[in-house]
Amino acid sequence: NFVVSQEKHEYYHRDGDHLYVTMEIPLVDALTGFKHEFEHLDGHKFVVNVDDVTECDHVMRVSGKGMPRRGGRGGYGDLFITFDVDFPETLTADQKKGIRQILGGRGGSDEL
Repeated sequence: NFVVSQEKHEYYHRDGDHLYVTMEIPLVDALTGFKHEFEHLDGHKFVVNVDDVTECDHVMRVSGKGMPRRGGRGGYGDLFITFDVDFPETLTADQKKGIRQILGGRGGSDEL
């Protein structure tokens, strides 16, 4: 008999065959899309492309980028990435005006 112990990782956590990670992204990337290179636990690198708007706490599933399946089933589990959108703490009046011009909005109006 032998015992396998699992070490904690700084970024990833495991649940069965799946890996989970939380990634903080700036608001501009959440709105415009981005690509990010990940380094897997085994050292290989892969890129995840996001082309759409990403909402806070959105979870993206990346098939086959988890851990090797147990029990001789072959293949790999999945990687689940939770996105944490980093909003700016403050904006200048000019920044607010520019954002309103680009995205539209009510401009502070209380009308519904």
